[in-house]
Amino acid sequence: MLTKLVVMALFLLVPTAAQAQPKIARIGVLIPALDRPQSQSIKGLRETLKQLGFEERKHIIFEIRNAKGDRASLEPAAKELVGQKTDVIFTTGTRATRVATSATRDLPIVFIHPGDPIRLGLVKSLERSGANVTGVGAFASETTEKRMAILKEIIPELRQVHVFFDSNDPFARENLGIAKSAAAKLRLDIVEHGVKSADELKSSVGGLQYVKNEAIFHMPDDLVESEADFLFDTVRKKKLPTMFNEDFWAIRGALAAYGPSYSEMGRQAARLVEAILKGRKPEALPIQRAKKFDLTLNYRTANFIGVSLSQEMIKRADRVIR
Repeated sequence: MLTKLVVMALFLLVPTAAQAQPKIARIGVLIPALDRPQSQSIKGLRETLKQLGFEERKHIIFEIRNAKGDRASLEPAAKELVGQKTDVIFTTGTRATRVATSATRDLPIVFIHPGDPIRLGLVKSLERSGANVTGVGAFASETTEKRMAILKEIIPELRQVHVFFDSNDPFARENLGIAKSAAAKLRLDIVEHGVKSADELKSSVGGLQYVKNEAIFHMPDDLVESEADFLFDTVRKKKLPTMFNEDFWAIRGALAAYGPSYSEMGRQAARLVEAILKGRKPEALPIQRAKKFDLTLNYRTANFIGVSLSQEMIKRADRVIR
């Protein structure tokens, strides 16, 4: 009898396989496309969660839904993640974040965004989002003056900058005002190119002529970015320098880019995900500002259009594409 009691006690003390198996958290990832910003942010997210002790397939599983540039597929992808009852949904950009917040008011959402999440209506305040959302914002408009100043350093004789923007987009018009203010401080003139369609944009870009000491300055704009390859090909032939807001664009052909490090934003987002998996509510987690910004120079583009990059500027760059 005593032996049986000892065996039973030992049995109760030893957890069953089901009890021993920790809960595996499911992290949904909703992205509009797997371009460099998205891939870098996911890389930062994954690496940091691993450093924080979350091993894939042991503690967490990623459910990645890539819209591959098809905006219409974001909504069903978000609903699928919600239906799977993921523990956290990670999003990049405005559209994916808005689709996710429309799909669920309960599941936690952690975003990264190059712009201002308050201005875009993603959250109510930086201290408390007021909803099931938190994340990391780069507040791109606040770096406009810095980008304009860097462009002036690259081309000291710069006198005039061209800004292309979607005239139908109120945010694009607001960005134009920010660019004009930044240019005025540097005594630069702004030439506005408001367009309403891709065809109108191509016509406007195609009509540019090379003028010494002029450049193109980019503000975040979906319409312009959708035709970036055309813009780069065209202005290279016209020998016009270009300054964009993310390293992704310098890799594609812009002369220079200054903007947030997406891998670092992914790392910041990972710590928000960690807090949520440990029981914190997203609305109680303040919105973070991007901590790291990178300057990327395209040496090949510079050589092609005849811009001489100073050694000082090259040393300052976080990355030089040769």
